[in-house]
Amino acid sequence: MFKHLIAVLVIALAGTSPALAKRVALVLGNGAYEHTVALPNPANDAEVMAGKLRGLGFDVVSGMDQTYSDMRRTVMEFAKKAYGADIAVLFYAGHGMQIAGQNLLIPVDARIEDETSIDFETISVDFIMRQMSKDVKVQMVFLDACRDNPLARTLARRMGPSRSGSVGTGLAEIKVQETGGEGSVIAFSTSPGDVALDGEGSNSPFTSALIRHIDTPNASIQTVMTRVTGDVYDATEKRQRPWVNASLIGEVFLNKQTDAGTQQVAGLGDTAKTAPQATAPAASAAATQSTIAWEREKLVWNTVKESDTIADYEAYLSAYPEGTFKNFARNAIKRLQSGTQVASRNSTAADQATETGVATTATNLPDPQKSVAGTADTEASIGWNRTARREVQTRLNLTGNNVGRPDGAFGPKTRAGITTWQTQNGLVPSGYFTAAQYVLLTSQTEAQYAAYVAEVNRKRAAAAAAKKTRSSTTRANTATNRNQNTRQQNNNNNGGNTAGAAFMGGVVGGILGGAIGSRY
Repeated sequence: MFKHLIAVLVIALAGTSPALAKRVALVLGNGAYEHTVALPNPANDAEVMAGKLRGLGFDVVSGMDQTYSDMRRTVMEFAKKAYGADIAVLFYAGHGMQIAGQNLLIPVDARIEDETSIDFETISVDFIMRQMSKDVKVQMVFLDACRDNPLARTLARRMGPSRSGSVGTGLAEIKVQETGGEGSVIAFSTSPGDVALDGEGSNSPFTSALIRHIDTPNASIQTVMTRVTGDVYDATEKRQRPWVNASLIGEVFLNKQTDAGTQQVAGLGDTAKTAPQATAPAASAAATQSTIAWEREKLVWNTVKESDTIADYEAYLSAYPEGTFKNFARNAIKRLQSGTQVASRNSTAADQATETGVATTATNLPDPQKSVAGTADTEASIGWNRTARREVQTRLNLTGNNVGRPDGAFGPKTRAGITTWQTQNGLVPSGYFTAAQYVLLTSQTEAQYAAYVAEVNRKRAAAAAAKKTRSSTTRANTATNRNQNTRQQNNNNNGGNTAGAAFMGGVVGGILGGAIGSRY
């Protein structure tokens, strides 16, 4: 009973804000395979997933296109951080295979020639999950690794008919009870034993759906995976159905939010509604800052890739030694040092950086508020609830861009107001916010919004006081009228009784008088 209670408390803690829970994630994406078919999407899948998890308060250990040695080092780094975590997440995109029911992840330099290669060329999922079971409260595993894998077919042929049956298609089912924890979620991009699609876009169907829903405010992970399954099933025309096995005592929320205040849809003159709060929830603010940091790192990386110089790649590594793109940067430096490609597309910038010895990339960056275009995804990643969206609409109104009565629904009028505001501030006029742009709007309207909140609160207080006065007056008048009616009734009753007494007295007196007179 005590163990069950502790588990319930653990789940509750896991669903609180990132500031109160230790969250660690391992994100791997392998696609640039050297000895088998390359995959275009895993690195993109891992990149965007790492950004999403950072926005949710996770300490992310990531690696893209990793060799066997790279993967071992990355898993070790993750294992050290995951010890004692409230939530530990594994996300892997790339080639995988199952041998005799054991799931294996394939590094980019793997050369699967025979059974010996299994132990020395692959990383077992069970091995990683053991690192997630060391005093970890809730474990989540997302494997987008069921793609068609020629390595498995090659190994099966070389093992011969008697043993090739142990090489399965796709991945093998992972039973939750084997993970060592009661709070676990295991998710495959498709059913065990089936092959998943890599997708035609920049992300696989499974990862596209996962990043779309994983940071939905106040949606439990159970709800998130139900939505992911539906999206993938529809997107693949019913050819792929994700598989989820969960054992959770209660609901787990990755983006749990609470309203800072009650509903506010009024303008300044309407005091019938509750006033808005001047500040956003702490969890939402933390997520926003994390998203801004991710946007800035991505902007740095895009700038570095465009220059494609050793100096700028080194500048990125200096600014982000554990950044999402650290392995890409190191590989690019090796490529440029080998002389296989032109070392620079912009020799002037490279020479300047080399001569000064200063990393100009990190200091002369474009402003992310102006360089990153807002999209539906960047806006959704901020995690606004309906109350926060009303606040945004109010702030837009305060900038002079009338979006109408704040109602928390971003319709055509609100989108037009956002576009106009972005144009006025030299931003890409997309009609959608980025986290950095939201910070800009907030800073611009800080004084006006504070005055607005104070005025609404004043009017609300005045209305409440007036209502209280009217209520007191009504009660007093009612009491006065009641007293008057009581006195009138008493007077009426007293008058009737006197007349009756006089009449009865006269009658009795006459009777007695007659009786006396007759005797004398």
